[in-house]
Amino acid sequence: MKQMTVVGMATAVGAAAFALLESAASRGTLRETPDVLLILGCRVRGDTAEETLRLRSEAAVRYLLAHPAVLAIPCGGLVHDDQTKSEAQAIREILLQNGVDDARILLEDQSQTTMENFINAKALLGRRGQSDAKIAVLSSEFHLLRAGCIGRLAGVRAKTLPAPSPKRLRARNYLREALVFPLLLTELPKRQRSKEGN
Repeated sequence: MKQMTVVGMATAVGAAAFALLESAASRGTLRETPDVLLILGCRVRGDTAEETLRLRSEAAVRYLLAHPAVLAIPCGGLVHDDQTKSEAQAIREILLQNGVDDARILLEDQSQTTMENFINAKALLGRRGQSDAKIAVLSSEFHLLRAGCIGRLAGVRAKTLPAPSPKRLRARNYLREALVFPLLLTELPKRQRSKEGN
């Protein structure tokens, strides 16, 4: 019985700590204008961006129009079998439709995961001679804690910028993050050992 009580208390404390971290992260950390804004992809059905991706793209439009020197990198490839358009291309089209100059947009349309978003975008900037660019990443508010951690694992220390998510999906999305985030933590020591072995 005591063991169950201890486990229950530990679980409650862990859940409370995660909720505090998630709440703080959801406000974003971007305070200064970056050189580059990574826009993380999300679900596309056929050739249509679903609401979560549309809201991310519209938040990116607002930021990019207010900061005309910032380069945009829409991220995300063909992730699902029913897609006929990459996530990055769907984002690009929304940016263009809302007045963002195409010359400011670099596509990262090969990735299938958030980790690959960062790795591929970093390589893209390296090929352009912009390895030292200050990077910010835009994603839905519920995704920022995990995205920031994944960015650091990929070697990208990016500031974060929140986009709103659909209210009807918000509880489900935060619950999913609470379930997935501990799995990410198990990757940290593996990655650290890998770096030390190189």
